[in-house]
Amino acid sequence: MTQLILFTEIENEICILLARRINPDKDFYLKLNGPGGKAIHEKNENIDVCVIRECFEEAEIVLRNEKLLKIFEETCYSTKEWRAEPCLQKEAKYIVTLAIYLHPLEEPPKHTEPHTLGPWDLYKIKDLLKHRNELIPILEENIELIDGKIKTYGQDVLELPINMQKLEEIKIKLEKQSQRTQETFNFLNDIDLEIPEEEIPEIVDKQFPVLALNFGKLSSYEIQTLIKYKKKIQESIRPLRRIEHKIQTIEKSYKGLKYLSIFDKAERKIIAQKFGENPTIAELSKDDTILHKFRNTIFEFEIHKSSTNKLTYLKLRLSKDQTQINGITYGKQTWEFFHKNYSKLPLIRNSRQYRIRPHCAIL
Repeated sequence: MTQLILFTEIENEICILLARRINPDKDFYLKLNGPGGKAIHEKNENIDVCVIRECFEEAEIVLRNEKLLKIFEETCYSTKEWRAEPCLQKEAKYIVTLAIYLHPLEEPPKHTEPHTLGPWDLYKIKDLLKHRNELIPILEENIELIDGKIKTYGQDVLELPINMQKLEEIKIKLEKQSQRTQETFNFLNDIDLEIPEEEIPEIVDKQFPVLALNFGKLSSYEIQTLIKYKKKIQESIRPLRRIEHKIQTIEKSYKGLKYLSIFDKAERKIIAQKFGENPTIAELSKDDTILHKFRNTIFEFEIHKSSTNKLTYLKLRLSKDQTQINGITYGKQTWEFFHKNYSKLPLIRNSRQYRIRPHCAIL
């Protein structure tokens, strides 16, 4: 069984990536753990390949072999399968091996298993040292070791032995890879293959759906071509993202100012900061100043509904004719009427009068 510690540094604080176990039917419910899991012994999966596969399945992060460092391994007799329940050899039914690995966090994780794990989040090592009971047992017992090994990671990873036979195998694989066409390799068979980016061919757009459909059966080589393809896409859409950011800024201003026309210009920023983007009449009525201001004001209004005939929002603007009205007049009413009948509907102003005013935008 493996546990992976993906670590990074934020504002001079060492942080590690963890998620909470949320399946009540599994061991260590509500405890924090990193990517990892059980080796597939039916396929003779070794422990190094196990941690690489589990990390990809649980967070869609591809690990680089030259950066993967094993810092802990322990084998014990156990009374339970896939769980370390130490016992005497004569009482044992299983032999369980536990291992902890380190690898720097180099890309954001994906929340791929929401049925068993909560969202991935970064936790400060110094906080985990104080609240170790939040961790699964193997991490709880070894959190000091993890802290120390992260601090010496740079030196330790440089001292990993270089296997010349393995390098020769990779060279042979590279020669074969350059000649292959549609042959699919099992992801686990060549997981340790790491090719310099300049030697990875670029795929064309029409190849992507084919590779995407083979998710879970991709070779390391194919994954690297996809990573290079991702970088190419990112470069092409970077200018569009700048445009998107500008539009989002305008959109936020638009959403944040829709209802402000019923207030004086000097009041708008203060009101928006206090009540948010789309306040209700009930929320605004909690402020005695607003209540007094609009007590005898006449508004033109519209009540909007969804396609299922559900009331969705209230469109409101000051009426040019402030003559007092009696009873119900279509399209015009008082603040008291809205508070009594539509107090929980979000407010939205009439779009025909709207103009963006950047100096009073609430982002």
